[in-house]
Amino acid sequence: MADRRQYYAIKNALTPKEKELINFYELQWFLRHNVPTIEEVAKHIGQSQVSTNYYLQRRPVIKALEQRGIPFRQHTRENLTATQVGVAVTMMNFADTRSNEEKLDQLGINAAQYQAWMLDPQFKNLIDNLADQNLANIRPVAIGELTKKINAGDWQAVKYYLDTTGALQNNSQPDIEFMLQAIIEIIQEEVKDPDVMMRIAQKMKLATANRTLEVITSPPPAITAEPIYDEELEEAKRKLGVG
Repeated sequence: MADRRQYYAIKNALTPKEKELINFYELQWFLRHNVPTIEEVAKHIGQSQVSTNYYLQRRPVIKALEQRGIPFRQHTRENLTATQVGVAVTMMNFADTRSNEEKLDQLGINAAQYQAWMLDPQFKNLIDNLADQNLANIRPVAIGELTKKINAGDWQAVKYYLDTTGALQNNSQPDIEFMLQAIIEIIQEEVKDPDVMMRIAQKMKLATANRTLEVITSPPPAITAEPIYDEELEEAKRKLGVG
């Protein structure tokens, strides 16, 4: 039989469902700065709202949430009137193309009253939850509209897609070392003066190392390639009287 200390230890211990509830509050509050409604908490932990309310009245749960600085008492919509809930749903309905002023006017709510409600943490929390749902719901709509514009040849839409997806990255460009090797081979074919050849090679080396160009005093390498006869060049020399 448990003694008094064991009895209170068991009584004050968190159940698995209560730990799940606390973890859900932490996730919503610290990642989204949002206090979930009791409906959302009950759905997440797979319990009824009655059971969820019971958990939230237990001292261990209250202590755990308070230690984490989570304003969990703002979670419920029970104190909101049906009018407030209706106004929030209407105002955050993105499919309704009326302006906010028109919506409030037709609901019989003036702007000052609506702004006062926005200062109420419970009402503001409901608005924020609906806004988050709108963002999730509007994503496929936005992608669908962008796809239509791309298919229609809208260049701005095409450019936006390529920029955001990184599809224009120059992944197909030749490797820089391969390009340098190709350039050097071309220079070797065209330049016959060993001094010029050496200076070009050294300058290219320094440029790729992002260093200041400097005079290289080391002796030039021997040129072993056979001279290439260029008929057009020789013809131009003869016309200019160059030997």
